[in-house]
Amino acid sequence: MQKGSAQLLIIFASLLILIGGGIYFYKTKASNLPSSSFSIPKQPEFEKYSNSLDFTFQYPAGLTVKEDTEEGFNKRGNGDFRKNFKGYVFYEPGKFLGGAVVLDETNSYDTNPFTLWVFDNPEDLTIDEWYKKYWYYPFVWGDFTYTGKVELAPKEEATISGQIGKSGVIDYQPGKPKFMYLSKDKKMYLFRIIGEAGNKVLSSFKLLK
Repeated sequence: MQKGSAQLLIIFASLLILIGGGIYFYKTKASNLPSSSFSIPKQPEFEKYSNSLDFTFQYPAGLTVKEDTEEGFNKRGNGDFRKNFKGYVFYEPGKFLGGAVVLDETNSYDTNPFTLWVFDNPEDLTIDEWYKKYWYYPFVWGDFTYTGKVELAPKEEATISGQIGKSGVIDYQPGKPKFMYLSKDKKMYLFRIIGEAGNKVLSSFKLLK
């Protein structure tokens, strides 16, 4: 081998060693840096809500959850729905225990994705027995004839938090809401579900007791 060729080979080998050492040094240094230096905090896709009535659910981030009351409902509807109900059937509707609503960006209570009201059910009425007495109080007022009541009754079975509930759709109301009843431990749960967002919230609903 000629002297010039040997020198070129030595120079080339030295360059390879320098390049390899540089890459190794860079990777070693980068691996020792805190991972947070390279990561952007991921925003949660869902938020979690828990209620003192021992239930919880998840809702899409960006939506809002608020507790609901009969007083708030009456104010939004400009009336006393409990009084109106009693005036029509001559007895009180079920005792309201608490409620929660999930509101979207429109902040509308008429077409919000998810509503849940919980009633006291001391007689441990079945879903069918409760509906026969109280219909979809206080959300639906309209056709109270016998035929209409039968047509609007919750008939479709659905599993909610491991329990069997029943649902019915009121297609003449805004958003065509699906109303669902669930009876558990002498409480009656009434859900109003609108759209895919409402179904997602419902699918995450859990009773804690």
